[in-house]
Amino acid sequence: MVSDIKPTTPKQRTLGTLDLMLIWFGAAIAITEIWAGGLPQLTGLGLALGLVAIVIGRLIGNGLMGAMARIGAGTGLPTMVLTRPAFGIRGSFLPALFNVLQLIGWTGWMLFVGFLYMDILAGYVNLPTAAEAPVMKWVWVILLGVLCTLWALGGSRFWKVAQRTSAVLLFLLTIALTVLVLQQYDFTQLWHPGQGDALGILSGADLVIAMSVSWLPLVADYSRYAKKQRSGSVGTFWGYFIGGTWMYAVGLLVALATTTDSPDQMVIQVMGEQGLGWAVAAVVLVLISTVTTTFLDIFSTVVSTQNLWPGFPEKFGNVVIGALGIVTALFLDVYAYAPFLEAIGAIFLPAFTIVLADFYFVRRRQIFASEINTHRGSYWYRGGFNWRALMAWLAGFLIYDWARGWASINFFLAKLQYLWLKASGAISQGGEAAINITQAWRIPTEPWPTGSSLPCIIGTAIVYLLLVAVFGSGARKR
Repeated sequence: MVSDIKPTTPKQRTLGTLDLMLIWFGAAIAITEIWAGGLPQLTGLGLALGLVAIVIGRLIGNGLMGAMARIGAGTGLPTMVLTRPAFGIRGSFLPALFNVLQLIGWTGWMLFVGFLYMDILAGYVNLPTAAEAPVMKWVWVILLGVLCTLWALGGSRFWKVAQRTSAVLLFLLTIALTVLVLQQYDFTQLWHPGQGDALGILSGADLVIAMSVSWLPLVADYSRYAKKQRSGSVGTFWGYFIGGTWMYAVGLLVALATTTDSPDQMVIQVMGEQGLGWAVAAVVLVLISTVTTTFLDIFSTVVSTQNLWPGFPEKFGNVVIGALGIVTALFLDVYAYAPFLEAIGAIFLPAFTIVLADFYFVRRRQIFASEINTHRGSYWYRGGFNWRALMAWLAGFLIYDWARGWASINFFLAKLQYLWLKASGAISQGGEAAINITQAWRIPTEPWPTGSSLPCIIGTAIVYLLLVAVFGSGARKR
């Protein structure tokens, strides 16, 4: 597999439906997916409605992934290049820049989360924990980071065989994990209804859609190597659907059975408490799920960077991104995770709604050479900004954030107010008192009961298509 922004050649298109299913199944088998399945927006619905919300979210989110994967398989182009027809060649730099930042962030988060669970498991195998020896955080983060970087550096033959092997091993481990969880807890009392209703299901589905949206900037980077368009879309959709739905369901079940706020940690503990053999299996699960997911982030960060800097070298890029992910992980804390996820949904859901609407409805599945211009010589000078797409993107971001009660804007208002008060000397103490003061700067709006994803998708598409209808598409048909 080669991280290049030019269309793939027929010789490079070697991935079948099963190959892509295994890639995305492996990406979905992650501790972060289990944790997301146990968040209050889903557990508040109860088991039955929570499972419905998970399935609905997967159908919507994975539908977007499948549609994007089909474009990549048909054109042979990576995702960030596919944003050029909608946003303009230089306009595509903006989503590419956001994607580079998100992927470095995800690399750091996956390494950080991997460290947290390796630290939990260390206690079961009589290794020192970070509480006993703080240097262990550095040890685990660097070890996981090096493994992920080596995985990304592997050649295409190694990569394909290793991905298949790891996916099969993960499949067996997750079966064992699910059986242990079902044996450990009594789920017969969980089928009572929660506090949710039909609209509550949509709000809960936002959590599932958001996870799929975080992968949208990556899907064509892999489906471009598919033998057929159908293989690209079907393999992507079902691989992530099966693995992701499974992991969310495990998280929901454990959270309801134990009333814990950390179902991911509970699952690790369930395996660790079964004895040394299961503790070792849990270590393998954490290692493989971290490596197979983070590898995708590192590889696609290089591809996105090449949309900004076409000469960015592949192998050197893998090492640099891996190193940046390690550094990021060393300075993360759990409190920044929710704002990070919220920002991903607000930025990328409207952006890729525009890309999909542009390809399927405006350009009727046609992309012209002048709109992608992957030749390096004239790269920086041809193509500009499609203001219609940029305006629709801004509108979609505002719709998404408004539907969430202006969560992102209020978060930054609070930060700005805190910094201003601290600089002016109005705050002489930190902690809770300072946090209470910052609550004054906010837009007082309640979240919409319909959730934020569907209003964002519908609103963004309408705004963009209306702008195109009134002012034209700006497509360069040559």
